[in-house]
Amino acid sequence: MSAGGRPGDIVWRPSIATRLGWIVLASTFLVGTSWLATTGELGRSEVVVFTLTDATLVGLTPVVLLRWRMVLGVDALSLVFVRVRRIDLRDVVGAKVLPREGLTFVLDDGTTQSFGGLANSRLAERRAVPSRADRAAHAVLAAAAVVRGEDPPAQYRLPPMRGLRRVLVEDGILALLVAMVAGSW
Repeated sequence: MSAGGRPGDIVWRPSIATRLGWIVLASTFLVGTSWLATTGELGRSEVVVFTLTDATLVGLTPVVLLRWRMVLGVDALSLVFVRVRRIDLRDVVGAKVLPREGLTFVLDDGTTQSFGGLANSRLAERRAVPSRADRAAHAVLAAAAVVRGEDPPAQYRLPPMRGLRRVLVEDGILALLVAMVAGSW
């Protein structure tokens, strides 16, 4: 787990499958847009939208591949994507997995900080062995307990993901609205 950062830091990155999926998504969208643009299938406004989407995907690719990580230090947890969010370990009191957000840490004031690079499936609680997200949450919660002077939990499994069906319905409705608007241009 230790790779990069200061000595003693524990680093988690998104899985190789997640990073490869991003490469496939970005390259497929770029090739598809280029093909549609060269065949004249896209209107002027569609070319602008697709070009901006391609630029965003290409611009975020190095961030996803090289920068996206969660680093557990001696006294802080750093969540790194485009910017770095540093959380004092003393403030971390819980963890859960949320749809669209991934591994989410609950702070003592009730706010949450999420790391989308790790998540559990909806059925992960049925697995016999803990997932990467379970092990990461356990390490962070154990370090937070030690910093607060408490006994760390012996083992920890993330609670089951809730709200996935609602998120899928919301995303489907949003996709339908975008398709209707884009189709009317």
